[in-house]
Amino acid sequence: MNSSLQNQMLDIVGIGALNVDFAVTSEKMKELPPATVSKAMWSFFSGAERIVGEEDIEKMVSLLGRDSFREKLGGSAFNTVCCIAALGSGLRTGLAGISGETGMPDLSFEGAMDSLGIDRSHLASCRGESSGLCVSINHNGTRSFIHYPGCNSRMADALRKNYGQLLEYVSGARLLHITQFNDSETSELLYRLAKDASGLKHSLRISCDPGYAWLQNPSASVMGILRLSAFIFLNDLEFTLLSGKPYGESDREKSEAIFARLGLSETFVVVKKETEIKLFRKEGSSVGEEAFRIDVIGSDEIKDATGAGDAFDAGFLAAVLLGAAEESWAVELGMMLMRVKLACEPQSLREGFAEAFADWRELHVDKEG
Repeated sequence: MNSSLQNQMLDIVGIGALNVDFAVTSEKMKELPPATVSKAMWSFFSGAERIVGEEDIEKMVSLLGRDSFREKLGGSAFNTVCCIAALGSGLRTGLAGISGETGMPDLSFEGAMDSLGIDRSHLASCRGESSGLCVSINHNGTRSFIHYPGCNSRMADALRKNYGQLLEYVSGARLLHITQFNDSETSELLYRLAKDASGLKHSLRISCDPGYAWLQNPSASVMGILRLSAFIFLNDLEFTLLSGKPYGESDREKSEAIFARLGLSETFVVVKKETEIKLFRKEGSSVGEEAFRIDVIGSDEIKDATGAGDAFDAGFLAAVLLGAAEESWAVELGMMLMRVKLACEPQSLREGFAEAFADWRELHVDKEG
């Protein structure tokens, strides 16, 4: 297929780090000796992400025991694009990034993308080098991460070498979804890419889920990406970090600080809290706020919380791309997919996402049609 024709057909392109996720299941956490859990938690920043070496990942897996983990392909942009591709919505998806060795024959980024029909013409393979590795723990209701970037550190090289082709690729899409990398050079090149693509195609919308690593001490390039974004997705900790406000300040004050800091006017800031989703947008000289309560499921029902926020992003963005008439519809689909991600076993996720989308479409799209 002609590459330029293929580019024009894409609805969303995601760019982000690709990782193998080692998630400690809820059942296993309950079975681990308290002393082992206490020792393990010294390696984590509660509720946040910490960058470590490959040997630190290996030590953690050894400490907790290999059978304590559920191993799966991950990365925020990867999760979001895969979820959208699984809906059966007709939306056309693509992903750019660096694929490394997973160490497991049954885990292949290329295979997963092919099975979902995700375009991978700009997925670079880095043979002989480890993919990113991420260990996540849910302790006392708080998820924390340690992360080894692996071959994701080569993304800047890939961007430089293939900049012209990638610019054509993303500017041919309707929406570009950007998530974090762990080096400053990559964020600088992604900002340039987003800015140039927006200049080439004014209708291109950009969304960003920046993550803790980008917001702990945001660079000028990260702030630039956020200023270009039509949609910014944050969890509660990231919301506070980006606002620059201390804990205890109201959400309204935090949102006003973010809009002022970034100079935003037409951006939606979407905050994913534990019990509700909050949507902020500029309304004249003030910031409007809407809250949507989450139908929280019990901890004993949660199969795997890793990637639940990415599933929300996927639902929200899919609804936007499908022309949802109201923002509440986008939030609703996001929450439906997030619930599926939390409650379904991994082997049932694809079917669960498709069923949830069919229910949402019947309610909001088919009746409208």
